[in-house]
Amino acid sequence: MSEFECPCCKRVMIDFRLVDMLEILRKKIGDKPIIVNSGYRCVEYNQKVGGVPESYHLYGMAADVRVPGVAPAELLAYAEEVGFLGLGLYDTFCHLDIRYNYTRWEG
Repeated sequence: MSEFECPCCKRVMIDFRLVDMLEILRKKIGDKPIIVNSGYRCVEYNQKVGGVPESYHLYGMAADVRVPGVAPAELLAYAEEVGFLGLGLYDTFCHLDIRYNYTRWEG
């Protein structure tokens, strides 16, 4: 739970569909640990880190993740295979969310 906690207010909001998808992803990559860099964000913290105003982090539907020893592009490909629809590729992590339409970007 602490990985999904907002660093600002310590609140936790998690859509359990996100947790289920992350577990499916973990199995897909051979049970390697998935490290959540950012889970839920309150409005204030989302603004502080430059998140978009309607970020899925605000609703507990997104996580920025990394897996030691797995390149972000490779992790993103696995995430797409297991059904994540919001897919953001960054230098050191991937943004994954469970939105209702397919969107992919690089940041």
